[in-house]
Amino acid sequence: NNLVGVLPDELGFLEELEDLDFDGELEDGLNFLMGTIPSTLGMLDRLMTLDLDNNQITGTIPEELFDATRLMILDLDSNELTGTLSPSFANLMELQILFLDNNMMSGTLPSEMGQMDLLRFLRLDRNDFSGSIPDEWASLSELRVLFLNNNPGITGTVPAFLSTMTDMQQLSLFDTGISGSIPTELGQLTEMVNLFLHFTDLTGTMPQEICDLRTSGALNFLTADCAGDNPKVQCSQPDCCAVCF
Repeated sequence: NNLVGVLPDELGFLEELEDLDFDGELEDGLNFLMGTIPSTLGMLDRLMTLDLDNNQITGTIPEELFDATRLMILDLDSNELTGTLSPSFANLMELQILFLDNNMMSGTLPSEMGQMDLLRFLRLDRNDFSGSIPDEWASLSELRVLFLNNNPGITGTVPAFLSTMTDMQQLSLFDTGISGSIPTELGQLTEMVNLFLHFTDLTGTMPQEICDLRTSGALNFLTADCAGDNPKVQCSQPDCCAVCF
């Protein structure tokens, strides 16, 4: 398509619109959309998909967008978005996919996002978020992918409640300030394929329950800070961690 320019406010008047896809990496060309997200998109009460990834969109996510409560897919990754995660994300009760990775967003992770109990894919990596993972996120029982990596300001511990997300397949916490020990409860995630825990402040021994997933479960890739003579994390058996840093 090779679209350039800004998104017009008039898009908000297309009241029958269900899918708006200006993905910047399309097979038939590249889009280079700039400017901000029109607040009028919140008027689209039939909108289910908004895909604007890989463009050059700036500014914040307008509060009005959270009036589009039928949204199921919101993909805004790889832009130049700033601002914080609004508590109003809780309005998007039907949202299943949220990609905000590779932007310039900051602030803490809102506890209100725990109300989005249909969410399956959540990517907030490669931003500047801070604080701990809220306890209220324990309600995200459908979550399959959680990427928080490359947010050095994210701290606290690895929540044991992640073990209740039984469909979890990918958990990425590398390059964060998360500390403490690695919960043995993560060994209950038998569907886990990739678990990235390197470049953190985690210490102690990799639980045997997690190592067992490498042989008896689906776990293919497990990383940790387990390299060197005095590693922060000890892998309890030679083949447990796929890659040590």
